[in-house]
Amino acid sequence: MRTEDPGAFLEGFDDPANKWLFAGSIGLFIALFMMAFLPFGVTNHDPDFRLNLAFVTMLLGFGAVVALVLAANEFLLRPLLFSVLTPARLVAWIAWVYVLVGSVVFLLYNFVGGWHDFIFASWLGFLRDVGMMVTFPIAGFLFYLRHEALKSEYTRLQSSPPEPSDALVTFTSENGKDPLVVSLRDLLYLESEDNYVSISYLEGEQARSHLVRSSLKRLEGMLDDPNLARCHRSFIVNLARVRSCRGNRHGLHLKLSGMDGMVPVSRKYTENILAALRVEPAEGHAARGQ
Repeated sequence: MRTEDPGAFLEGFDDPANKWLFAGSIGLFIALFMMAFLPFGVTNHDPDFRLNLAFVTMLLGFGAVVALVLAANEFLLRPLLFSVLTPARLVAWIAWVYVLVGSVVFLLYNFVGGWHDFIFASWLGFLRDVGMMVTFPIAGFLFYLRHEALKSEYTRLQSSPPEPSDALVTFTSENGKDPLVVSLRDLLYLESEDNYVSISYLEGEQARSHLVRSSLKRLEGMLDDPNLARCHRSFIVNLARVRSCRGNRHGLHLKLSGMDGMVPVSRKYTENILAALRVEPAEGHAARGQ
């Protein structure tokens, strides 16, 4: 199964600095927004109200509490629920962030106000209103991650790809049945799929795959070519087939000639893969698909 490029910016969510930025920017935005627009009746609808130090301090405290809760949410809860983010998981997580921030602001508002508005209907109203408010910093953060991911793309190979070998390799199941003989020149990658390994290769110009009942580690022991490298716990890739790569040290994806999708590289193997490919960081929006 080929892995489609999920967007390198997703890996930015796992950067500790970005987690703090995410939490802090939302907390600060909430404090500044409430100072500027005085929503939720925080002034008790006093027409003569003027900002003062105590009020500003209280709102900054609101923002700090929201930021700390979000930081705990990012550092402690998300790794337990979503060790790896996908686009679908990101949508679910952002939806949870909306509920969490709205609930925290609702509780803080009632704590300061003596729990005078601590009812279910009011909570739903806070979820709606606070949700609209934090859409701005969340959207800005997503655009920032996308911009940073584009800046840090690795897309240029400093030299020609390694010369592929014409040697033949035979893959067999653990019981010795269903042998597959493939030229290393045509081999694309191997992917672990439960108790099987999917071997992807080219037959003429057509990409094909073949399942063998085996562990990836067993087949890795059968391979003796410097171009075949483990890049992920579930993937072995033919480096001679790499034409470009996208991402950064938090998450890299390899584009292979002869296939449409991309092969993931986990952080554990990133440095070794980059060194083997002799890749240099591209500046800005470098061209892909070399």
